[in-house]
Amino acid sequence: MKGKINPKSLVLRILLTALILTGIYVLLIGHNTTDARIIHYQEKFFNKGWFYYDKEGNEIAIDSLPVHIQTDGMKSAIFHRLTEFEDGRTSVCFYSQHQNVKLKLNNQIIYEYKTEAVPKTIMSYRPVYNFTDLPPIPAGSLLCIETEAVIPSSAGDYEEVFFGDTAQILFTILLKHINSFLLGVMFIVISVLLFGTHHLFSHTNKKDYTLLHLALLTFTIGVWQLDDSTLLLFFTGYLPLLWCCKYLSQLFIPIFTYFFVKSISPKTNSKFLNVFFWITIAAVAVEYILQITGIKAITNTLFISHFIYLTACIYTLRILFKEDWIKVSKLKYLFIGSMILSTVIFAFTAISMFNNKFFSSMMSFGLAFTFISMILITYQKELKLFEEMNLVNMYKHLAFVDIATGVNNKTAWYTLVENFNETTRPQGEYCMIVFDMNNLKKLNDNFGHLIGDKVIKSFCECLIKIFGTNGAIYRIGGDEFVCICHNISREKVQKLLQKFDESVLTQEETEHKFSAAYGYEFFTPHSPADFKKALNAADEKMYNAKVAMKAARE
Repeated sequence: MKGKINPKSLVLRILLTALILTGIYVLLIGHNTTDARIIHYQEKFFNKGWFYYDKEGNEIAIDSLPVHIQTDGMKSAIFHRLTEFEDGRTSVCFYSQHQNVKLKLNNQIIYEYKTEAVPKTIMSYRPVYNFTDLPPIPAGSLLCIETEAVIPSSAGDYEEVFFGDTAQILFTILLKHINSFLLGVMFIVISVLLFGTHHLFSHTNKKDYTLLHLALLTFTIGVWQLDDSTLLLFFTGYLPLLWCCKYLSQLFIPIFTYFFVKSISPKTNSKFLNVFFWITIAAVAVEYILQITGIKAITNTLFISHFIYLTACIYTLRILFKEDWIKVSKLKYLFIGSMILSTVIFAFTAISMFNNKFFSSMMSFGLAFTFISMILITYQKELKLFEEMNLVNMYKHLAFVDIATGVNNKTAWYTLVENFNETTRPQGEYCMIVFDMNNLKKLNDNFGHLIGDKVIKSFCECLIKIFGTNGAIYRIGGDEFVCICHNISREKVQKLLQKFDESVLTQEETEHKFSAAYGYEFFTPHSPADFKKALNAADEKMYNAKVAMKAARE
């Protein structure tokens, strides 16, 4: 009955619903339960109480780190008066980018890090956690962080400072950035799955690269997020590699974005895509040249890449919303919401290049939501395409396969011959073998066409058994078949024909025995005419064999 629910499906739905509701109930009722923590830690942020001196020597208080202070040149310094409550702590840690750093205690240098770049023109790969143990600290001591920027945009920038026990400082940094780190790992894992899925789908449709382009885009976003978490510094201090992760990956994002947008666009040659392509290439080339030549640090030009991605998000939202399969999709509103969120995210990212305080910590959540929904929508599109390809293959099978025997039909034969092109087909010598059954008309007349069809099927099974793995078999007439073999020796053809004769003699069709005549011709085709010429020659040899067999029977 239509609409009847399977009992197993009903039981499974009830059980899953019960489990979900139980989980929600436990979370709501038990929210006041005392937490059981294996590791107790105290956050070691040291962002309050800092100050700096202006041009007139006045002390200017800093509300909290991170901060950007005004400087005349590339050098700046911030200070902190340590109280007796801060005495006895052992370590200090702070993050710096593109800056030479000196840490002073009571005007004595206790730590120094000087950046070096190779090649010299690449100015912007100097992010590092400055981590050092402190000597005993007398009460009232003055701590100073002095920086000298190597690019103008980093002058006067100070990130958060961590002050205290070494293990707890590391734990604080880890928890602060763990979301971005896990997000980057998730993106990279998803990109690997997308690469694998593309490989599976590519066998069905070699012209569709949507999953591949999404995989490349997801991978570069993942690498970017991994570096943005700053936790890669705990795995490697090799700054050139970190520079590649941070900046080269962001230059790849607009390029892979273009390819992805082109893959999902119904009009691959639209004016927008053409303009978008050249703008993308020009923008990335300008960013790259300015960085490599040392004219402008890439940190000051990346907003161009993010505006490109912003444009792509808006365009993708516009074109896909017009697609019929999106309009009826259950994920329609999820996709629309994610693309709007993505637009907002990259708008904020682009603006944050000018004002770092403007950008919020919601970026990681927004990126995860956006890409997960993009992946779901893309999978839905690919599954729809996969279903359409299966239908095409089914219709192709019906058009080119002989239903009665399962071998290629006459249409497939004419398609092979008339469309033959030696530049696209395997070159070399071919062998054409023509088979024709003996006395099929007599079988049809005496026992009917159903018996005749049964005998033809048995005959074809002998052909498939012997020649199926060595060539392509075509039924070009009622009881006439052609086998085309490529790069096969004359000795092997003789052996196969001998096996075919043996197979016919031991055929399963015991009630109505049959036999067959055959003839073959070796040829090297250059055009359809060569196939026709070889067919005539093989057919003549087959006819001579048939006459000889008839004479032998009489």
